[in-house]
Amino acid sequence: MSNYVMGTGPYLLAGFLTYLVFRAVIWLLYYKGEMRVPILHEAGFALLAFLFLALFASSVSPALGFSLKPDWKTISFIPVKGSIDLVKSQGIGALFGAVARFIPFGFLIPLLFRRYQRFFKVLFLCGGVSFIIEVFQIFLTGVTASLDEFLLSLAGIFLGYFLFGIVRIYFREIERMGTVKRSRRRDVPFIVKKELEFLVVLLFAAVMATGTRMEVQRVKEEKAARAELEKKQEEERRAAQEAEEARIAEEEAKKLKVSDQMPELSLEAGTACLFSLDDDMILYEKNGTERVVPASTAKLLTALTVLKYCGADEVLTAGEEISLISQGASTASLKTGMRGSVRTFLGAMLIPSGNDAAYSLANYTGHKILGDENASTADAVAAFVEAMNAYGAELELEDSNFVTPDGDQADNQYTTARDMVRIAKACMGNETIMEIVKGKSFRALFENADITYQNSNQLVRPGDTYYYEGAVGLKTGSVDDAKCLVGALEADGRRYVAAVMQDTDEGRYKDMKILFDHVTGGGSETPETEGEGGEEE
Repeated sequence: MSNYVMGTGPYLLAGFLTYLVFRAVIWLLYYKGEMRVPILHEAGFALLAFLFLALFASSVSPALGFSLKPDWKTISFIPVKGSIDLVKSQGIGALFGAVARFIPFGFLIPLLFRRYQRFFKVLFLCGGVSFIIEVFQIFLTGVTASLDEFLLSLAGIFLGYFLFGIVRIYFREIERMGTVKRSRRRDVPFIVKKELEFLVVLLFAAVMATGTRMEVQRVKEEKAARAELEKKQEEERRAAQEAEEARIAEEEAKKLKVSDQMPELSLEAGTACLFSLDDDMILYEKNGTERVVPASTAKLLTALTVLKYCGADEVLTAGEEISLISQGASTASLKTGMRGSVRTFLGAMLIPSGNDAAYSLANYTGHKILGDENASTADAVAAFVEAMNAYGAELELEDSNFVTPDGDQADNQYTTARDMVRIAKACMGNETIMEIVKGKSFRALFENADITYQNSNQLVRPGDTYYYEGAVGLKTGSVDDAKCLVGALEADGRRYVAAVMQDTDEGRYKDMKILFDHVTGGGSETPETEGEGGEEE
């Protein structure tokens, strides 16, 4: 019942203006006809107008969802069933409310109008209004038409009229107080005779007009909201498409470009890759994406990671971490307590392939990464290896994982020839590393020792069997019988890097010469004299 009254809010202005204009016309006719209008009649008429407005607003307004196509499936012709459904869905109060809505009409109409003091006239008027409402509700999508509602409205009319009869018996004066007293000297205009009927029609029209306006506005807002939603969805779809295209473009950008004309070269290596830095392109590849063990070539990424966090002139001291190397591994002959610069330790790691130097650098850098000088060696080395892999991700390595800073054989440690080329590219851009790896030897000036290391990479050792003019690095590697070599070449103003993996000891140099010869057009003559050897790893 509260919803029935509160629902008139949007229609009050239109209803009030309609009532005001109509009542002004009636009052003018009252005045001309010399009629006397009791205050009770005026108040009752206003209340009756509000009740009709509320009834139409809650029952027939197009704002409830109007459709030109009637929905016959929502009509309930079975008596009692509609009442049962109403009680189940809204409770017993809804049933009493359906009756109570029409009680005021059954009471006020005969009270205010003498010609409606017979029950059948009240029943005909109010029942007709209820019937029209039920018929109109067939076209409303938000309302269900029901025979029971019509019957309940008749019950409410009867109860209201019955109440009027009781009041009239005990208070006969109320009839005189509620009706208009007409002059015997003048005729009553037709509009005054039918003022109630005109009021019903005008309020019905006011509700229909207001409801139609509201429904049109709702449809416009729904269309606008739908258009906005579709626009937003289209923008999201387009943004997602652009993001996907950007992702694909980014993924493509990460991939190394490959030459369309790949030469046929005969290499012993299981995997190999030759890359031109100037063309930013792979010139030759053999199983370049196949996983292999990195061995000591991993020290190139170790060197890059160290220089990301440390300055070349920083000083560190070899400690217990040098005992972490495996038995038989290549070393730089470090002793606990030896102090030197980062550059000195890098030389000790890259030139003789010192695993002990690799762990000293990893331990020192790992403590810096953790920001905790009291951290254990194990934690520091673990932090460094994590940083190695993170730096590898920055270099866009596709399929590599590093477990130790020295590249010694370990479970789940692997790389590819393509990824080693990416690491080599980064090394070529690092002045500190290139100054170290291109020399035949390296003089390590520790604070308490002066050691000269011979480069394990024969490509850069003049006089050696596999010396190659223009070679500027980079690093050898060895795990059991699997040898590898990452080389760098500067020739004719152009720069190249290459990786040969899963090779033999001599095969890696022969294969590197084949790759370098391919880009230089023949390369240098290889001396037959045996040069200085250096322990390789």
